[in-house]
Parts: sequence; structure tokens; C-alpha cells
Amino acid sequence: MNKKIAILGANEPLKSFFIQTKQLEYEIHCFAWEEGAVCKDYADYFYPISFIEKEKVLEICQQIKIDGITAFSLESALPSVNFVARKLGLECHSEECEKFTPNKYVMREQLKKSNVNVPDFILVESEADINKQEFQFPVIVKPMDSGGSRGVTLVKSYSELKNAFIRAKQLSKAGKVLIEQFIDGREFSVEYISYRGKHYFVTITDKVTTGTPYFVETEHHQPSNVSHLLRESIKRITSRTLDALRINTGASHTEIKLNEADGKFYIIEMGARMGGDMITSDLVKLSTGYDFIKGVLELSTGKFTKPEFPISRHSGIYFLSNKNPEVLHYIKNAANYPAIVRCELYANEITEIRESNDRAGYFIYKSDKKFELEQLEKSF
Repeated sequence: MNKKIAILGANEPLKSFFIQTKQLEYEIHCFAWEEGAVCKDYADYFYPISFIEKEKVLEICQQIKIDGITAFSLESALPSVNFVARKLGLECHSEECEKFTPNKYVMREQLKKSNVNVPDFILVESEADINKQEFQFPVIVKPMDSGGSRGVTLVKSYSELKNAFIRAKQLSKAGKVLIEQFIDGREFSVEYISYRGKHYFVTITDKVTTGTPYFVETEHHQPSNVSHLLRESIKRITSRTLDALRINTGASHTEIKLNEADGKFYIIEMGARMGGDMITSDLVKLSTGYDFIKGVLELSTGKFTKPEFPISRHSGIYFLSNKNPEVLHYIKNAANYPAIVRCELYANEITEIRESNDRAGYFIYKSDKKFELEQLEKSF
């Protein structure tokens, strides 16, 4: 009999997770609003209930006797995932983790107390709060509790600060804004899977963004092009971060920058979830051979297996935006490029990119050697 898995959320970024879960022959029970539920067609059973209504979700999960529950990369659903999992005696992150991770300010406070490097930061709720402070520009302005690069702006002067603050405040559920030190340098994301307090490293991804002012991600590449020494330093600070935030059972996605000014690593964000942007749903398997989705599903249903990495390749994703319109050519002509394993065009118009949702499409590649876009013109 197939294992029954409850999945919270059904929006577009979860599609690859759903498809692969279906291929792994799980019986999928999906909870999400009907509107925008593009993953509904991949579910065996769909319940048009907001995942925020955790008591209703729990009641149905008890009735159908689910074997596990997950939201994959959807951070906003984590409180309900953990609530249902605990009530049913299933594996999930600690209760302390829930206090530290959803709120960027609380997260930074906890990491600072744990002697983990984070950018200098303050929390502001009004323009009056801003007027009381002195800033060393440039600074990053972001909502306290949002994701997907929404509301993030690099600010270089007081004249720019007001508009950036208003934009970020409008996108914060709590109406609060973080203003923090800008860390200038290389950016990475780090994937781990943890089981009962033991952390298992998966991979490091090189990240490319649009840069100033919004820093929306346009490329991801695995494995990261770093020395062994830097790789080990990244693993150490990430493991310390997981311990500090009590992330002990499940996937995690950490964003780190290497500060050019002092040569130190700084934690930018940490999510007690799988990474999005096809990093964990596709790239990890292409570059390492480890089926991250299978690993998370098995963990959530009570069967954890230590990760193994049978291959070592290069993989990555290029997103289409006004910052790299040349990607459109490769999406439209993907059949001519053997390195491209999947692509999608989901917007008729390429507009200015201010957040992740403004990206118009993507293609994913795999290669046996370090990859650059122009290499697509060569034979693989």
C-alpha cells in the first residue's frame, strides 16, 4: 500500500516537488486554497482549505491516517506542518525552531547571542524610528517576515530610505522592517538535512542575483566553485546556525555571504525547509545523485536514510528576466542544446524584475564540467 503524504500548499513553485512525489508513488493529499492551486492536478485528493487552518487540516489528516506531512519549500506553511506532525507523533523540527525562524529579527537576535556572524541590524516600525537612527550607507531594507526577495532594497542615502521603508512595510505581515548592514561579496546557499539533532551536509550552491537595488536571484550553480578550505568554513558556520536555531529534524536552506571587507562569512537567511528555485527539487539530484525529495518524504514518514552522493556533476538554472533576456533564446530552442534538461516559459512579457515572481521563465542544465552560458553553443 502506498504511503499517504499530506502536502500543504499547491502554488507554482511546488510543481516539481509534486511531480516527483507522484513518481515516487506516494498517495498525495493536498491542502490549499482553490485559487492558484496549480499542483491540484498532481494530487490524489485535494482539500480546498487554507493550510493556515491547522485544526481543520489536523482533523482530516487524522481521518485519513496520513503517514507524513510536508510543505517542501513553502515556509509560510511550516507552523501548520509542525502542528499536525506533533499532534500525530510524526517527525518534524523542534518547537523552539518555530520561534526563531519565521521572524528575521528574532532569528538574527538568536544568532547574535550564539556568536554566529550576522549583519548589523535594527528593527523599525515607523518613519519616526528611522529619524532617530544614524546609518552607515549602503544598507539593506527588507520586510521582517517575507520571502522570495519581496520588498528587499539596497539603499545608498537617506533620500532613498523612506520609499524603501514604505515598500518593505507594505509587504510585511506584521508591518515591521529590518534595516541591516550591506554585506558586499559572494553569495551562497547551503542545503542540509537533519535528523534528531544530527546534521547531514548536502551541497553548496553559487548564487547570482540582479544586484542593486533588489537582489533577485537569476542563476544558481552546483557545486559551488570554492576551495576546500572555504567549503569547510561554510559547513561549520551553517552547522552552528542549525544548532543555534534548534533546527534538528528536517531539511534546511541557508543563505550566506562572504564579506569582501573582512573575509568573514555572514548568515543572511535561514529557512527550516527545502530550498526553492529548483535547487533542491532538481539541481541537487542532477549534481550529486541524491534524491532530496525522496529523502525528505522518507524522513517525514519515519524512515530516515543517511544521504549518499553517487555522482559528481555540474548543474544549474538560468532565470529569464530583463536582466538576462538572452535566456529566452535557449528556452525557445532547448531541443538544440543537449545540456538543457528542462525549461519553461510562463510569461508573455519580460518586465522589470523587482522580486522572484517577476521572472518570466527558466532553463535547467547539467554538465560534466564547469558551465558557462556560452558553452551551450558547444557540443556536450
